[in-house]
Amino acid sequence: MSAEQPGPTTSGPATFVNSFTLRTSPEMFEEIFARTARFLEDRPGFLGYTLVRHVDEPDRYVNIARWSDPAAFRAAVTDAGFAPHAQALRAVSTSSSNLYVERRSVTAELR
Repeated sequence: MSAEQPGPTTSGPATFVNSFTLRTSPEMFEEIFARTARFLEDRPGFLGYTLVRHVDEPDRYVNIARWSDPAAFRAAVTDAGFAPHAQALRAVSTSSSNLYVERRSVTAELR
């Protein structure tokens, strides 16, 4: 691994990180989230997501979604069909989100 830091970039894989604090039951949130995920799965550039729930605070979740690039993500969330999904999530939770581009990645080898 080189000691040099790569320069800034806005192309290539992007990761969207969204943390949620619920105002509803976890079951209701997960149902609404699943509908939203199904919509996004059909959008160009979608690579996958992981929804995780806090171990000690069951009303807190984090979604980590992977996209081919920032433009694909932005196109998906500005699609008119996404608005009802965003509204449904806002109705049952508060959230904080950011979009990131990959800088470094390591995957452990299975032994």
